[in-house]
Amino acid sequence: MSPSAPAAPPPVRLGVSAPLSGRGAALGREMAQAVRLAVEEAAGGPPVELVERDDRGEEQAGLAAARAFAADPAVLAVIGPYNSNVALAAAPVYRDAGLALVGPIVSNPALTESGWDNVFRFTARDDDTAAAIAAHLAGPLGKRRAVLVATATAYGRSMAGRFADAFARAGGAVLARHEAAEGETRFDALAGALPAAADVVFYGGTYEGAPLLSALRRAGRSLLFAAGDGCWDRPNFLDPAGAAAEAGEGVLVLSACPEPGVVPGAREMAARYGRRFGPVVNYAVNAYDAAALTLAAVRDAAATAPGRPPGRDAVLAALRRAEWRGIAYPDPVRWDARGDNRAAVTALHVVRGGRFVQVALVPKGRAAG
Repeated sequence: MSPSAPAAPPPVRLGVSAPLSGRGAALGREMAQAVRLAVEEAAGGPPVELVERDDRGEEQAGLAAARAFAADPAVLAVIGPYNSNVALAAAPVYRDAGLALVGPIVSNPALTESGWDNVFRFTARDDDTAAAIAAHLAGPLGKRRAVLVATATAYGRSMAGRFADAFARAGGAVLARHEAAEGETRFDALAGALPAAADVVFYGGTYEGAPLLSALRRAGRSLLFAAGDGCWDRPNFLDPAGAAAEAGEGVLVLSACPEPGVVPGAREMAARYGRRFGPVVNYAVNAYDAAALTLAAVRDAAATAPGRPPGRDAVLAALRRAEWRGIAYPDPVRWDARGDNRAAVTALHVVRGGRFVQVALVPKGRAAG
């Protein structure tokens, strides 16, 4: 009688919390698809099943997703959420369940300032990105007088508030502030009432950026339009803005990862993603890399207990000690004591020929100048 083959390791589950419906669906689907590609391309370790839950970019749906993941013992880590408001609401549920939460994109500083030791932020924080773009505006571009427009969301308020502080430190002044309702599209009155002395408009938000920029250009205001990474987005900003993005002084838009091609492997991953799902329009590289790092931690944890699935605590421990050479950032990913990525960067982009073109890359904690 021949000896029986060793039993295959039981599958483990990786969760994704993202807006798969609603206004942010295109961005959430891209995040989930990039994670799926990473799971399909992973080699070694226990088999992994991907579980996607639609949080709609809303706190209550995000809480429901978190509770469902927490209640499933086979789920060892969760990638997401996409939105800061959802992540901040759901993080305590993940903490209480001892479940690792790896955010590829979420940027509100409070996520890693709240003492949750199970949270890992892959991307740059709003305070880092705001400092980078503020210093670039006040330094190389010589801007000194800003008008601040923020959407009434967790992301919009955080991004605009951090920018105002950083711009003041860089020698600039905010002449006027306006808060826009989410979904607002009519900005002609605002555009016509901007202080004449303003030399830049900074926008913190996502979906209102294109109509705001279009209103500025219709009003004959040619001043530079600067924005956070809520506008580093083709379907929601670049396409609807059209020619307005290159009119006047144009735009300066930040992102929290370099454009594909800067880091080896990123362009190839984007090509593989494109063949499967269509062109990359946002943070697919970040999401893929965050998932690949998390899967490596699962493999590392599984190696300590052959023949049985690792526990959540082992995956958390493996993530904390991880050093990952990926495709999103030039330097290896390493976490600081709060769970922020030491390798995070801010990239600054203009628009030329209907596409974003990177013009600067600022390491974490080092403002452009």
